[in-house]
Amino acid sequence: MHLIAKETPDSDNDATCAELKADEGYKSSVNNGTISRSCSRPMSICSEPEKKWVDVVAVPLMMAYVTRYIYGTDKLRPNAFEVRGLNGASTGIIHCDDLAILSQWLKLITDNVVGLTHLQMKLYNRNFAVGERIEYMGWVNEGVINNNISWQSYKPRFLVLKGTEVMLFETPPLNVAGLSKALVAYKVYQTMFRVVKESETVDSRQHCFLLQSSGHEPRYLSVETRQELLRIENSWNAAIVTSVIKLGRKTFAVSHHGKSGGLTLDWQSGFSLAEGADSAIVWQYKFSQLRGSSDDGKSKLKLHFQDHETRAIETKVSAHTYKRAHRNSVNT
Repeated sequence: MHLIAKETPDSDNDATCAELKADEGYKSSVNNGTISRSCSRPMSICSEPEKKWVDVVAVPLMMAYVTRYIYGTDKLRPNAFEVRGLNGASTGIIHCDDLAILSQWLKLITDNVVGLTHLQMKLYNRNFAVGERIEYMGWVNEGVINNNISWQSYKPRFLVLKGTEVMLFETPPLNVAGLSKALVAYKVYQTMFRVVKESETVDSRQHCFLLQSSGHEPRYLSVETRQELLRIENSWNAAIVTSVIKLGRKTFAVSHHGKSGGLTLDWQSGFSLAEGADSAIVWQYKFSQLRGSSDDGKSKLKLHFQDHETRAIETKVSAHTYKRAHRNSVNT
């Protein structure tokens, strides 16, 4: 991406070109992952001899990200943005004349970044079986509470959904081996993904979501646009399905009517509860019989099933520390 340039005057036509620039501006374009700028008048007027442009900043768009926020804060820049590259390079702050021009630039750059990232995902996925492939890669920002300040600051994180895992990196993995060096990694089927409603956001950051895994503090994350949030949500749902199919079945230790037991979710047969040393089946239902689920926010899980014959709703209650993992699988 070549975004900022300066002109090198070569002729007596300098005044003419400068005047044209002031009157109509310079034409900008994005092609094949680069941004270039050129005089908007016909070449016959201002290119004899041709004015030359010298690149001042070049930012690679592969796994880069574009942001309107002031770095580390929840404050939007008015009609301005910057692009930060994988190599640490930045365009600096780019100011636009109006919101329409800003929107055009953001779309052009974002489309290029997404396209290049998808290409990188395909290259990585050549090394993985179907159940281990990457569903999503992209930048998010994580809200971090600092004891020295009364508000949270934001740090960029690179999010990857791969197989049965969700991973956060401080910097993008540059190769397949780099995927094993995540800052944190959670099992998707033991993690809750929840979009934060606008009325629930903790500050001025928009398009936020929560990741909460058993035994870990929740992570508050945000992205630049609603479209990006939807991409993550769709990828998450696909990762949940992949995880459940790959896992096949999972048994959770629970307490049922005061007795120790095991709640099993089986991709083929559905839900079942077993008790006692011989693991005798107490009840069993298919996924199609589930009509709803709820929990008390602590450890108690309620599952509501419909009997095929009587059509009556039967509620089964169990207590378990991993109740949120149940909810993820149930909602799938």
